[in-house]
Amino acid sequence: MSDFEFKDLEKRRPLWKDIGYFLGFTLFIYGIVHVGLNSSAYSEIAGFKYGQLKASVLEISEDVLTAAKPEVVVEEKLEKVEKKEAPKTFRQKNLKPRNQAAQVFKDMKIYPSDNRLYIPRINKNVPLITVPQHQNWNQLEKNIQSGLQEGVVVHPISHAPGNFGNFFLTGHSSYYAWDDGRFKDVFALLHEVKVGDSVEVYWEGKKYVYKIKAEEVVSPTAVEVLNQPKDKFLITLMTCTPVGTNKNRLILTGELKSQE
Repeated sequence: MSDFEFKDLEKRRPLWKDIGYFLGFTLFIYGIVHVGLNSSAYSEIAGFKYGQLKASVLEISEDVLTAAKPEVVVEEKLEKVEKKEAPKTFRQKNLKPRNQAAQVFKDMKIYPSDNRLYIPRINKNVPLITVPQHQNWNQLEKNIQSGLQEGVVVHPISHAPGNFGNFFLTGHSSYYAWDDGRFKDVFALLHEVKVGDSVEVYWEGKKYVYKIKAEEVVSPTAVEVLNQPKDKFLITLMTCTPVGTNKNRLILTGELKSQE
């Protein structure tokens, strides 16, 4: 029987490495599940970023081509073209009644028949949904969650556009993949909206344009974002952040710029 030699034993891995491997694997699995459950929102974000990158590359390429293109001087030849006057008929474009009618249709402002929110920066044009107020907080939350399936919800505390106060809107940045609503990621790109951008509200046949003045991230308990000032025309856009969680709230605040 040979003597036992300790050098033949494998050295045990340190405990901290085992913990590190376990945490890394757990985070990996969590990441896959998280992205999978919020795939719709993340695909929209990826598409937006790709569009920005593509536009940037095309712009750089166009600038390079313009700089490399030699300047060509072209001699312009003036040619006299005789214009024959068309006979004056009722179909002639320069007849006054026809011109007046065309101008009327050209200047006519046609707004959506329903209440809507349009955000040019992220190309979102979505319906605004009103929900009933309720003294019971749980029932109010149910009303809001139900309304979010149909679009962006106008919080019951809101003051209508054109009136002093805060027109408060809330929408999902992401929601359960199996949810029936079509607007579960309507505000997934809200963090791309910048201070200085404009947002448009179509409300009861009128158009209101707001300019974003501030952006902040607050906790879900920051109820002061619902305050109603008596001397300002404000709009507030709210969604959950980071995308796929309800840890905090992204708040964008704007002031009324014009009304039509």
